[in-house]
Amino acid sequence: IQSNLRGHEMSPNPEKSIEFAFTYTVPKGKTINVAIPLTLPLQGLPTDHAEVYINKKRIPCFAEDEFRKQFLEFLAVEEDRILEDMGDESLINLDDALDELAGVWEDNSRVSTPVSTDQFKLEEEFGQICHKLYHSPVLPAMRAEENRAALALRDLVKSRNEEVKKIQEHHVMAMEGYVNNGVHVDTTAVNDLAASQIEQRQNCEVKWASEISHLLEKQRKEFYSWVMQTYEDSLGGKEYCSTVPNTSSYTPEPNSYPKLEESFTICIGSQLKITHCMRLFVDSVWNLCSGHPQAPERLQTALSLYTNSLSGIILLVDNKLNLYSGNTHKLSKICEVSPEFHFPPFDQQLTTIHHKLMNPDISRRRLPTNCLIDDTVPDSVIKEDKTSGDLILPTGTCYVTRHSNLKQVHTVFHLVSTTPETQGEINSRDPLLVGLKSALKIAFENCVNNLTIPLFLTHVLESNMDHAWCMRRAEIVFKCVKGFMVEIGSSGLATSKTFHFILPETTSQKTFQGVSSLLPSIFRIPCPVVLDIGSRKQTLTVHDLVKVVISSQKNSG
Repeated sequence: IQSNLRGHEMSPNPEKSIEFAFTYTVPKGKTINVAIPLTLPLQGLPTDHAEVYINKKRIPCFAEDEFRKQFLEFLAVEEDRILEDMGDESLINLDDALDELAGVWEDNSRVSTPVSTDQFKLEEEFGQICHKLYHSPVLPAMRAEENRAALALRDLVKSRNEEVKKIQEHHVMAMEGYVNNGVHVDTTAVNDLAASQIEQRQNCEVKWASEISHLLEKQRKEFYSWVMQTYEDSLGGKEYCSTVPNTSSYTPEPNSYPKLEESFTICIGSQLKITHCMRLFVDSVWNLCSGHPQAPERLQTALSLYTNSLSGIILLVDNKLNLYSGNTHKLSKICEVSPEFHFPPFDQQLTTIHHKLMNPDISRRRLPTNCLIDDTVPDSVIKEDKTSGDLILPTGTCYVTRHSNLKQVHTVFHLVSTTPETQGEINSRDPLLVGLKSALKIAFENCVNNLTIPLFLTHVLESNMDHAWCMRRAEIVFKCVKGFMVEIGSSGLATSKTFHFILPETTSQKTFQGVSSLLPSIFRIPCPVVLDIGSRKQTLTVHDLVKVVISSQKNSG
């Protein structure tokens, strides 16, 4: 930058030749003109130069004061002009230099991202080490470290919630006691009481937020140090015990398993057929995200964290990008009770997404792997709430966050949906279905082989969502998924996936059976092979057929 600016610098003291003219009249009426050539800026004090020229030009004593006055005024005006010219020229040169620098910065940002490269290398190295340790005898010890940290964090969050609850109850009792005391209520006093209560609660929340943040940072550093030290010890031949005592007893949570469930195997493609698994089940989407740190599902989630078989879920959120509303708020509450050791915290990921959406041309080039955003959403339709500063996203926008502290989920596809689209009728061109296709595309491109999709594109069934509505919504979602799979299959990039279609908890058995009957009519289900053996017929699965073929080959050999 300095070298570019130096090329446009002016000389520090530009000189200007000018002539000062002075006229005075002698007593006999004769006019005398005095011309003094000057080179500005003058070296030294102007008053000293005035005295020199008075003596040199023999200015009479009666005209000395007038000469000094005109000479100093002349110098002040001319020097101001010189400074103005210098300023104008400097601004022109600076403008040219900034244009050149902007071009250089733009070219450099397109080529590489030196700011984030080191961070990405550290994340990649740490991920590779964790993957090796997860698939080694160190796994029990590693899980025990994670469990201890999670339990400590849960206890701290529980203490915070209890204190906040007590403060709220105390505030409610104080306000009710003041309002219902039978005396005239002073509005100003009520407002002052409410303001003091709000300030007290905010101070409490700030205190606990600081403690939780300090604990998280401490746990993250300790876990990183433990992983690196353990990895170095393992390279040195140190062996770890295969069993580590549990830090606490674990009992399965009630209602943690689906009420209704059914699985299908389908084939997509005309010439090159690709087999996919389809699973229908009735459950709450939050059962897939929250759970005890020692739940057995978390072990499988940890084992597949750094593999090409990730698990994701499509979560329907409102159009405000923040932590304080809708399903995003519920997810943040789940994330805060379990430490995040492998990715940035959930709130930081949303902040990064906010910056990317506010500065799409720059940030999408500089942070290609921190988070994923659907690039099909025009930047012009993204608005900002002037009051809260939250971004207002259009329906169908999809952005992705990464997690290692959820029960059965590695990636969350946040699909923006508003109430009219959720409850009303939709067609194949609806922005919500376009956003669903964008989520499927991101999942296919980033090795998310297990994807959970809300079949009705809603997590809660309202009173107007009857059986007929559910069947229509299921059919259009099935066809949307099938169309995308056929499209991606024709490109030759498709691989076998598992789709989990989740239905809300209040789904009736009648609706579930109807959806279960609808799926085979839309997707191609492999037909069973019927083997005629004498007087009886036997239905074979693909696995059984393979055994028969192998057996026949051995007998013929």
